[in-house]
Order: sequence, then C-alpha cells, then structure tokens
Amino acid sequence: MRSICLTNNKGGVGKTTSAVNLAHGLVLLLRHNNMPHRVLLIDTDSQAHATLLTTGRREWDRSESLGEVLLAKSEKAGSILQRLIIPSQWDEDLHVLPGSPSLDGVNARLAEDHGFAVRLRHALRSVADQYDWVVIDTMPSFSRLTTLAMVAATDIVIPVEMRFLETVGLQAIVEKITEVRQTWEIPIRLTGILPVKYDQRVNLERENLELYASHSFYGPRLFETPIPANVAISYAHDASESIFTYDERSNAARAYMSFVRELLQRVYKPVGAENDV
Repeated sequence: MRSICLTNNKGGVGKTTSAVNLAHGLVLLLRHNNMPHRVLLIDTDSQAHATLLTTGRREWDRSESLGEVLLAKSEKAGSILQRLIIPSQWDEDLHVLPGSPSLDGVNARLAEDHGFAVRLRHALRSVADQYDWVVIDTMPSFSRLTTLAMVAATDIVIPVEMRFLETVGLQAIVEKITEVRQTWEIPIRLTGILPVKYDQRVNLERENLELYASHSFYGPRLFETPIPANVAISYAHDASESIFTYDERSNAARAYMSFVRELLQRVYKPVGAENDV
C-alpha cells in the first residue's frame, strides 16, 4: 500500500483540490488499466474541505472522524480507523477517513505524547490489505498533524504556485521533509513538486516555472504538466464533484490526469532513481 501526502505550509495553493482529484484520478486510471484501485482519502485538516467535497458533509464529531483514531490507545486505533472509514459520493472504490474542526484540539493534545508522529502510520496497518493507495490531505502549517501525515506516507507531493512568495517557502518544506525522515527514521521521499493555479499568460509565472525546471534540485522533481488556473475547478467544487466527473475534457481534468500518470511512473521507479531524496 502506497501513501501519498500532499503538503504545503501555505494555504490557498490548491492542496486539497489536488488531493481529492489525485485520489479519484488514481481510482479511474488504475481501474481503466485493470490494476488494483481501491483508494483511501484521509483528511488531516481541521477545515475538513476534502471531507466536504467527497462526502457532502463537513460537521463530523470527533467520535466520527480522524481525531478519534489519533487519541485512541494504540491497540484500539486500527479497529477504530476501520469503523470510521466511510464511502465517498464520488466512486465506490474511493473511501474517506473524515477530518473535522475538532482536529485543532486534537493537535494540541498530541503535544502530551512524544511518540505522536507514528500514531496514524501504525493505525493504517489495519487496512493495508483493504486499500491499494492512501492519499493524505494536510493543513497549511507545520503542525503535529502534518508531521504524523508525513510519517504515515511513503511519498510526498508539494503543490506550489509559480509566484515569488509561494516559491520562497519551498525550501522550508523540503527541509521539513528531511527533518521528519531523519527524526522518525522512515523512508519517505519527495516524489514531486506540482505547479498549480498556473497561468501561462503571466510572464512572472512562466519565468518562475522555467527557473525551477532548470534548477539542479527542483528541476528533476517538478511534474511536467502544470495544473492550470481553470474555472472548471471552481464549478466542480460547487457541484461537489471531482474535475473528472464534472468536465473530463477541461484543461484542468487533462492536466490532473497527466499528473496522476506521471506520479505512478515516479512511484514505480527503481530505488536510486534520480528524483529520490
């Protein structure tokens, strides 16, 4: 079971949009290719937007959501996680472990546990034979919840806009990934950097994309197809649908599917490939 964590400590960068469409895109593409395609989407953000988009409901109690798993005794966390997983409204093979506003309080309580970071990783063992992929959405901060999401992952994807202030913080995220890997001794890797909300008509965005594409570290990790700024994404949100269901011919849908394909290619690269970190 592979686990993909999408993270960026800045809000409004299309992280949740990318997480939910990655999750559905994996189901669709893998099913089309007759490959194992059951996907679990985990919402670790107290805003619970990924939960709202995929289930139509946001106000989950802590007892119905991820927080209950994270505060449970370790021997019970796995069975609780299994009980709280629900079907999405998008696809029968896409399930959701809901987030909720109560996660802010859970984040604070985790400070009492020095081993908090492995709680989700260990609980996920209980469903390793039920899902082929896990996609984890995170809150826009370097919170304890973000740390445990990284620890539970095999791969990290960073969505980032090609604007100056957004790209300035990219190095801090890379350093955080390295810190988590070394502190908790887990083999996570930065699988890719995903340009989002890209407008090729803006000179500065084109220049920044070219700059990162030519960079010795970021270049090999940059996904080839930027996700364009596209009104279809907003309409899909309003309809509580994935971009593939709402308008599969839109530029955004085509870009997201290209991203899913490239992600799969990178995940299955042999160890030691050039984009490992």
